[in-house]
Amino acid sequence: MTDGAPSERGTDGLSVRSSAVWIGLALAGSAVAASYLFADQAVGSWFLAHPSTWHTNPWVNGLRQLGKADVPIWLLVVWGCLTDKWRVTIVTIVALIMVSLCVCSLKVAVGRARPYQSSPSSAAQEREIPWSKRVSFPSGDTGVAFATATTLSQSLHRAWTPPLFAAAAVVGILRVTASQHYPSDVLAGAAIGVFCGLLALQWAPRRWPLDRFQVPGCWRLVAGLLLVLVLPFAGPFLGMRSLQIFAKVYLLPLALLVLIGLATVRLKARASTRFRGDDPAQG
Repeated sequence: MTDGAPSERGTDGLSVRSSAVWIGLALAGSAVAASYLFADQAVGSWFLAHPSTWHTNPWVNGLRQLGKADVPIWLLVVWGCLTDKWRVTIVTIVALIMVSLCVCSLKVAVGRARPYQSSPSSAAQEREIPWSKRVSFPSGDTGVAFATATTLSQSLHRAWTPPLFAAAAVVGILRVTASQHYPSDVLAGAAIGVFCGLLALQWAPRRWPLDRFQVPGCWRLVAGLLLVLVLPFAGPFLGMRSLQIFAKVYLLPLALLVLIGLATVRLKARASTRFRGDDPAQG
């Protein structure tokens, strides 16, 4: 086998991957354009004429906080403290920074008003609403959710991929049903999130030795306890109100899952140690 063969195969694989990315971006752009031209006004007007209160359901309201960057970052930092696996956390933070830069730039360039602003009652309150809450294209929450789903789907078992992207899709749908965004805003946010997630997966590991980043066990435990027990309740004072909303609903189920996971790992470790101790080859 010649020295050039692996390089050629690697180049071919990179070319195919790049082509797939460009095709995906082209399809996403077509979907955004079609939605902008044919669906946005009709969908936005329908939800304005048929407002719903189901967004106030605590479970739904907590779930849509996954589109706020502080919630997935908090979850991933807690995961890193418990497992000492920081690669996915760092890659996701890089992806979310990219999403923020893309979304903010496009919001400034496009300056599209949100669907609810077409109602007469919103005109009087418009001056009190922050600028970031008055521009619609693209959806930053959807971008955050899809970027997180993309990085996690490449870092966890493939069985997690459907629920991750389903949760991201729900975040985007809720932005439309709440009259915060048009469908094209959500489609554009999803495309940006996936693209930034893939870009971070390729770029971040080349810049930093992620596998070498480790924290001593005692400090990981202390940091994990502080993050779980203190930060969600201090969130409003730190400008992270969405974290408190999420934690009120999902903190107990997440704590139970963590305890079950830690117990499973410990039982497996004990079983492995016992098996090695009973192995005749070791005697």
